[in-house]
Amino acid sequence: MKVDQQITHLKEASKEGREPKYLALTSGKGGVGKTLFSINISDLLAKQGKRVLIIDGDFGLSNIHLMLGIAPDKNLVNVIKGEMTLEEIVIKIKDNVSFISSGSGVRELANMPERQILSLISRIKEIAESDYDIVVFDTPPGIHEDTIAIVSAVDLPIVITTPEPTAVADAYALIKIANKQNGVKDFYVLVNKVSSREEGRKVYESLNILCHKFTEAKIHFMGSIRYNKNIIRNIVNQKPFNEDMVKELEVALGNLPIKYEMRQEGFWNKLISLLLRR
Repeated sequence: MKVDQQITHLKEASKEGREPKYLALTSGKGGVGKTLFSINISDLLAKQGKRVLIIDGDFGLSNIHLMLGIAPDKNLVNVIKGEMTLEEIVIKIKDNVSFISSGSGVRELANMPERQILSLISRIKEIAESDYDIVVFDTPPGIHEDTIAIVSAVDLPIVITTPEPTAVADAYALIKIANKQNGVKDFYVLVNKVSSREEGRKVYESLNILCHKFTEAKIHFMGSIRYNKNIIRNIVNQKPFNEDMVKELEVALGNLPIKYEMRQEGFWNKLISLLLRR
């Protein structure tokens, strides 16, 4: 099937049936807690009865499986090489939560030709729409083209930052690019590693001032997560869960409009157009 025929097929297919909600957890810089929150938000949503699929959007350096303490011997590379089907690489983490690994350090995934991108997206789309209520993307940090594409296509882009000035500046840069290049209006901000709720609110307000002054983006404050040295210990032990953090994250999740109406343009249509624009 030619590339233009594949695009038409995907667009027609997206008009049929239901679409899950698509979330992306993203950040302007690494080390702010993005992957940690991807796992824990997925777990919280699963406890609410949602069927959740986590997709490692970092096609260059997959690390969700490292944090979970699992060593998958199958990933998207096997699918691209024709060694496995997509269904065969889906890993069940726990009840209602599954995971697709992109493979660790596999740079060719980030530079696939159009035909392979379309074929892969088509297969992921089929699984997502038939088996899951929510799809969570853990994106690469920074403003890489693939990150911006995923952030711009999802229903709910969640930006993770910390009080560090560089983290705030990088979060602003990511929001600005997605807004100005792709017209993304709404972002949801979660501030990690704060000393108090007041500090989290101040970080949000600083970011909000920048966005209001220099972009047309509207950022919504989800909440903040206090710094807890026990979380670092848990991550080292490959147990990325902490009772205090989960309680705060659950409150923040309550500020995310999961049950809002979908945009007219489907996630897969928009992602395809953004990826093929590269």
